[in-house]
Amino acid sequence: MTPEQIRQALANKAAAINGKRNLTDAAKRTMLARAYLEAKTAIEEARTQETENIGRERRKLERKLFGNDGFTVDPNAAISRRDAADRAARIETADEALRTMWRAERDGDATLAKAIASRAADYSGDPVWAGVVQQYVADKPSEAETLQAMRDLPDTDDAVWRMQQAMQYGIGTPDGLGEVSHYQAEALASQPLDGETTAA
Repeated sequence: MTPEQIRQALANKAAAINGKRNLTDAAKRTMLARAYLEAKTAIEEARTQETENIGRERRKLERKLFGNDGFTVDPNAAISRRDAADRAARIETADEALRTMWRAERDGDATLAKAIASRAADYSGDPVWAGVVQQYVADKPSEAETLQAMRDLPDTDDAVWRMQQAMQYGIGTPDGLGEVSHYQAEALASQPLDGETTAA
């Protein structure tokens, strides 16, 4: 369910509870607190799911852009990839990365060029390093499309995005419950209703 659907479901349930004439005010508040906590849990789960989906999509795109092009049993290819990754890991500056990547592509060493681009992507928050990645995809339309898809994804570690997400997934207490803290809502929800018994 979307956040709006969860909030609407809570509003509908609250209206039904508030409309019951055979319930005491205390019983209504208990039922409203339970409905609120249930909706709060659902909306927090939806928020977590969204964040996980973004991370999963980012990892998929990263594998597509920088990873191995499918499973291979060729041990020489595996050794070549490992050696390229080791060489790329020793590169310390974006200028060095760019020069080495150009030489690799000129010499037809696609494995090393990709490893260097992957190394640069680890520092892509820096515009200079990001330029290395951009140069890597400059003449590769499919890779450029994948990179753009990665850039279109929100940064789930960004404080502004997190604040916006928190607002999007916010949920208020329903009519009739009043302003209560989470702990107060839990205390109300734990109150037994007629026919219920408390845990021993």
